[in-house]
Parts: sequence; structure tokens; C-alpha cells
Amino acid sequence: MVRTLPDWKAILSLIRLKNLIIGSATVLTGSYVTMDNGWNNDLVLNVILQMISVASFMAAGNILNDIMDIEIDKISHPLRSLPSGKISIKQAWIFMIIFSLISIFSAVIGIFILKNLGLNWIPLAIIWFLACSLMISYEVGPTTKKYGYLGNIIIGSMLGLVIIYGAAAVGDYSNILTLCVAIMATLMGISREIVKDVHDIEGDIKWGRKTIPILLGAQTSRNIAYIIVMLSIVTIMIPFMINL
Repeated sequence: MVRTLPDWKAILSLIRLKNLIIGSATVLTGSYVTMDNGWNNDLVLNVILQMISVASFMAAGNILNDIMDIEIDKISHPLRSLPSGKISIKQAWIFMIIFSLISIFSAVIGIFILKNLGLNWIPLAIIWFLACSLMISYEVGPTTKKYGYLGNIIIGSMLGLVIIYGAAAVGDYSNILTLCVAIMATLMGISREIVKDVHDIEGDIKWGRKTIPILLGAQTSRNIAYIIVMLSIVTIMIPFMINL
């Protein structure tokens, strides 16, 4: 039975609170690695705002994913907030809109802060819109998540984009050290998505998705994920090798 107002545990489960904390920390990582010195109150405020923007963006994306995948989750994740009926579809849409607006509002304020400081604000705006476009194409149309290997790359790339977004929050997105960290995050994200597809294989088969585990088998997919993780470790070693 659906509650009139969902309890806070169901909401936190819906938005994946732990993932949001990690996403926010990733923004901080990108800005910290990029900014050696020159911090001021405005830049600190902007980093905090973009941490909020990314966390809210991720919350909205997680909710949208659960809305679109509710039938699959009834098989693969029946205890989640939506398939278990703890939160209704209507309530989920309302939460998604609220978090989307928070993300947009935080990003817009950040753009004005960078502009007032005389820093390049365009990368921040471009990355946000690019991430939004990737999320929509992943979930709504052309629903790239149906083609698991392509969806894995998109989600992994979005993790790397968050690192660069953190750098853009302090007005510098092209730092070579930051780019190495972003590539590492991308590879780790791709590996994580492959492992998740292994767990979801039963539901994905029913709904006709072409994920790597379905195409190549579960164990082969785990091996591929392991190799990609090893590549990410090599990537993060590069800055040390060239004395960055």
C-alpha cells in the first residue's frame, strides 16, 4: 500500500544517498586537484554550489532511472522504493522535478559567480548541458541503455565529466592532472556498470536489452570489468610517472 507521504528512508533509497555523497566528493576532487592556489570565498562557494548541483542532478537521474525501469526492477530489485510501492510513480516524478530545479539553480548561480570573477564560465554550462543530454538519451530517447555496452560508456563518461565539472567550477577545466583523474573515473565507472549488468542480467534478458553479460556471458563480463579497472590504475599512475 502506497503511503500518502513516503517515509524518509524510502526517499533516501530512491535517490541513492551514498552515491550522491560520492558524486559531491568527486566535484571537490576535480576542483582541488586543479586549483593549486588562489582560493577565495567566491570560489569556495561555487564549489559547494556545484557539489549541490551534481548531487541533485544525480538524484534526479536515479529517480528517472527507477521510473523507466520499474518493470525490470520488479524482477531484479523488488525491494526498491518504486517496485515495492513505498513511493508512487507520481511522487517520484515530483521529486525528480524538484531535484532537477535545484541542480539548474545551483549551476546558474555558479555561472554568474565565475562571470563576476572574470573566469571562464562556458565550460561549466557546456558540461552541465552535455550531462543532461546524455542522461536524457540514456533514459528517454533513443534509450541508449538498451544497448548495454553503449550505456556503460555513457554512464562511465559522466563520472569523468563530474571531475572536469569540478575543475570548471574554479574556472580551469584543461589541467592535465585533472584529465588523468577524469579518465580514471571514467574507466572505473564503465567497470562498475558492467558488474551491475551482471547482477541485472535476468531482468535485462526479459526486456530485450543487449548488455555485455547477455552478449558475452557473466564471467567474461567480470573479466572485462577487471581489466578495465587495471587500466584505470595505470591511468592514475601517469601523473606520478611524469612528475605532476
